[in-house]
Amino acid sequence: ADKKQLIEKLKADLKPEVLKQANLSNGRMLFTAVCGACHMMYGQGGKIGPDLTGSGRASLDYLLENIADPSGVVSADYRMSILTLKDGRQLSGVIAEKNERTLSLRALTETMTLDRSEITKTDTSPLSMMPEGLLLAFPPDQVRDLIAYLMHPVQVPLPK
Repeated sequence: ADKKQLIEKLKADLKPEVLKQANLSNGRMLFTAVCGACHMMYGQGGKIGPDLTGSGRASLDYLLENIADPSGVVSADYRMSILTLKDGRQLSGVIAEKNERTLSLRALTETMTLDRSEITKTDTSPLSMMPEGLLLAFPPDQVRDLIAYLMHPVQVPLPK
């Protein structure tokens, strides 16, 4: 219910006339600083989450639903895995590759290749690695700039 309320409030705040006033370059800077660690767009960024270049980001509804409720729909390719190792450590991230002998786990800061014989347990979380409430941390003008940038059909320059 809280997520639906947030989405409705953001939709009301982000009318087309408001989005037209956005500073797209500032939106790109925010994307790079906040979203770009995990998401790629226009060939730049991280690979923890989906590449947003070709997604349905032109739709305000699509963006708000995925940002306000990141665990609502999580593709199997991006579900968080929690690995328990023989030494008791737990690692979490997205499984990037696996074969009979090794597994590559993509975490926020690195990709680790582990010998599968060292892994005692693998759990898959239904939750997204993307934190909830991201947009609540920003003032309205930054939310506007970020959403307008995400909806924009082509890359824009960074602020000078």
